[in-house]
This record gives sequence, structure tokens and C-alpha cells, in this order.
Amino acid sequence: MAFKIIWTKQAIKGYAKIIDYLEENWSEKEIINFIKVTDQFFETLILHPEILQRSNNQKNLYRGPINRLTMLTYRIKRVNKQIELVNIRGTRQKPLKSIFKKQ
Repeated sequence: MAFKIIWTKQAIKGYAKIIDYLEENWSEKEIINFIKVTDQFFETLILHPEILQRSNNQKNLYRGPINRLTMLTYRIKRVNKQIELVNIRGTRQKPLKSIFKKQ
């Protein structure tokens, strides 16, 4: 059975920030292509939730690229069969410090 994707407020904000950037700097064609690529990635993710790299520090947390300019962080909730999207951000933004911090 496939997992269900749940968006956190931070993930929605990050996705909207990327769309805003594309609207300001690129054409509608690139926006449509970005949405199409992310939708296809999410379709793959619900079937293969462990597709990206697992965090060494936090249980069930994964991170990796959707494409070469977009990173995704998500958590797998196996009991509920959910994938919680924690954050989506452009790779040109400042790196995440708290989630994958080495101790």
C-alpha cells in the first residue's frame, strides 16, 4: 500500500517561495515544468519512501534532491502510512543547520 503525503507549514512555505522565485525570474514554462517534476517525484516517493538519504541523527528523517536545484526533507510515519514533508528549499538558500547537524 502506498504512503500518503502530508505537508507541514514549513514545506508549504518553502514550495511557495520557490514558485515565487520562478515567477519573478523565469517563464511560465519553467514553473509548469517544476510543478510537473515535483509531482512526478512525489508519485515515486509514495511508492518508495526510503528513496533518499536517511539522517544519521534523527530516526525516520530523510533528505535529498528532488532535482538539481531543489532539496526535500521528510519524515516517514510508518504506523500512519504517511510521509510528512518537513521542508522544501532551493539549493542556493542557506543550508539547514538544525535537522542534519553533526554532533
